[in-house]
Amino acid sequence: MSLDSPLAECETSGGARLTLYANRLVQHGVDSMETVPLAQLAAVRVAFVRDAGKCYWAAALLFAALVVALVAGPLQRWIAVATARFGEPARAESLDALLHGVLNVLGAFARLLPTLAGLLALGAIVLLVFFWLGRTELSLVFGATERSYSVHGRNRFLSDFAHTVADQLAALKH
Repeated sequence: MSLDSPLAECETSGGARLTLYANRLVQHGVDSMETVPLAQLAAVRVAFVRDAGKCYWAAALLFAALVVALVAGPLQRWIAVATARFGEPARAESLDALLHGVLNVLGAFARLLPTLAGLLALGAIVLLVFFWLGRTELSLVFGATERSYSVHGRNRFLSDFAHTVADQLAALKH
């Protein structure tokens, strides 16, 4: 086995490419490169994780969408009734004209609330999809530091790469 021939390679999110050689691990980033001797690598961990924060944010967005949707109808009706009370056109400088204008603006805003509720619900659905897909994380521990690389979804290539690195580490220790 040559020291210059790669044993395994994998792509991670953010454009990083990890390459394992017999005696080193090389990380090629978009604008950087790092080489770490395997002798300095203390541990390798790979795991599939789901970000609970995305689930919490999705629940909060769904709750906000529900509140906005429930408030939209009564608010529109109240503003329509209040606006209908102004039967005759008033002079531009009167308080009635000002109140009529404000109620018209509020009515336009209230008509936008169902659309806002739909957008909030759509955002919640997107967050739930990302939560469900999860990500595969590879963590490499070098002494006092740790580097993490991740890929969206369950990624068999990243898991296989982690097993190959672990096998190479075990071979170096013997």
